[in-house]
Amino acid sequence: MSVWETKEAIRETINSYSGAAGRLDIEALLAHFIPDGEIVGVTELLGLDASMHGHDNIRAVFGPSFAALSWLSQMNTTTSIELAEDGKSARTVTNLVEMAQRDGDPQIALIARYEDELVLTDDGWKFARRRLIPLRFAQLDI
Repeated sequence: MSVWETKEAIRETINSYSGAAGRLDIEALLAHFIPDGEIVGVTELLGLDASMHGHDNIRAVFGPSFAALSWLSQMNTTTSIELAEDGKSARTVTNLVEMAQRDGDPQIALIARYEDELVLTDDGWKFARRRLIPLRFAQLDI
């Protein structure tokens, strides 16, 4: 696989993750992580004292959150993909704008950046670690 094809496969993982989030499909979202993958920064943003390390813990946080939402949309721009020399891991930086709404609540908007670590598995590229760095989080009264 060429470098371009490898980077495109990584972009597809990032975009497909956002698609799963937009469908509020927790199982499809989890399929983008290795079994002991982790998400850092989300529970801190939400003020929760919970780990998001491993599929069960990610499901425990995102499952109820997804169930409470009417809709969610993520728009991404991947600005950096750095491949390891062996071609089996990569680091990426993705800018994110996310909007969502719970039933009857104001819309929320998040502007953030993901710093990701991915690994190549037999099933393609998977997240080992997603680090969310919030830049702006606000309710919108529109």
